[in-house]
Amino acid sequence: MENPYYTLLTNITRHFVNFPENNEAREKCHCASTLIRIHNEKLAVNGDISFPLKPDIWKKYFQITKGFKVKEEEINALNDPQQQDVRNEFINKAQSWSFPIAKLDIGQERCHLHLQRPAIIRLLIQKVLSDACYGTLRKSDSRLVKLLPLQEYGLRREDLSFYRAKLMYETLQKLLSYSRWLIVDKEETLPSEGNSVLKLNILSVASKVTAECRLNADSSVNIKCGLVTDPATNGKICQLPTQEYIGLRSNDMCLMALHKYGVRVKQDARFCALMERLGVAAVTVDLLEVKHTSPVQIIRNGQGSTKGASFILYNSARLETLLRTFEQRIEQGLYEPMPEISDIDWNLLNEEEEWQLVFAYLAGFPDLIDRCLEQLDRGICATHLIIRFLNGLVAIFSVYYRRIRILTEKRDQLMPFVYARIYLIKAVREILNKTLALLDIQPVEFM
Repeated sequence: MENPYYTLLTNITRHFVNFPENNEAREKCHCASTLIRIHNEKLAVNGDISFPLKPDIWKKYFQITKGFKVKEEEINALNDPQQQDVRNEFINKAQSWSFPIAKLDIGQERCHLHLQRPAIIRLLIQKVLSDACYGTLRKSDSRLVKLLPLQEYGLRREDLSFYRAKLMYETLQKLLSYSRWLIVDKEETLPSEGNSVLKLNILSVASKVTAECRLNADSSVNIKCGLVTDPATNGKICQLPTQEYIGLRSNDMCLMALHKYGVRVKQDARFCALMERLGVAAVTVDLLEVKHTSPVQIIRNGQGSTKGASFILYNSARLETLLRTFEQRIEQGLYEPMPEISDIDWNLLNEEEEWQLVFAYLAGFPDLIDRCLEQLDRGICATHLIIRFLNGLVAIFSVYYRRIRILTEKRDQLMPFVYARIYLIKAVREILNKTLALLDIQPVEFM
């Protein structure tokens, strides 16, 4: 599939810029998010997309690339309130796009576009729920990558600094499986002649690289993970073994579940296994939530971010409980079985949180993959964006869950809302679980 945001950027660019049909031109359009902003909050006010109405800004961005010519008259006409027909023509042309435009607003030298919500909600929910490979981007024969085996480089496997590099390695493997890059195991198995392979080598800055390792590393792009430090030793490199830190964080998660979320501690195997899983998840979030090039400090005595793994997984449990309760009500005869997705009235999903979940997160998941890897050839893999994406997703879902009563009493006028919202929640669960899987974190069924 194509990144939905990139498709939208390309459609807008095509309207205002003439450019050749080649890979370089398409890549330039794909990177136009610095010019054409895709919003993820205050969408009712800011619109879903906006772009500048100064031709000089467009020319500065595009005309440094051979073959691009900005249509200045189109941009100027859009900014002229006397030329309403030009605005109408733009909206009419956009009706054929996969993300059609409903209306536009002009303000502060920018054009703000509002998309047709019901059509896009239907498209994305159906796509997410029907396509097991949703988020996997269309591969390009010209983008080849080889991930070199992870090595200790003098570190011990129990060192947290090595564990951070290991988490980075495993996350990058999963990102690459979704990405435009073709993964090459051996250079002699290239899809076509003349293509070079980007070799990636992940290591910690704490590594002790030998001369032989340095020779191998020099022929590849190094992705270096910053140190893991300890506040108990004034920010020096952490000496706490990985398993001991996981134990500490498991205890933190247990106490947080008890005090913050009102969970009753149970001394059974299932609960203990859950707390251990939560501890591993907490350590993963601790070590990957900042840029991999920066040092990261371990959390002592549970003191750290109030919204970390616990908040993410608490909302995962909320979501699973909600869907489980819905299915139980069908089994008990309290609700009729779910209608076919084609029979749902998507106009009923008119709450702002519903649209934000769809546009920023259902449509945004493929874009997350692209953004994580867009500087890969410079040795930068933005895995911290995965944590940011998860935090944003569960924050919106949490507000929505508290504000809207999703499972109502059975009334003829209310049930269409229930069914539409359950389809939305199922799609949100798919995206949440796919994103958690990038970090090898399992969803939580109860908490």
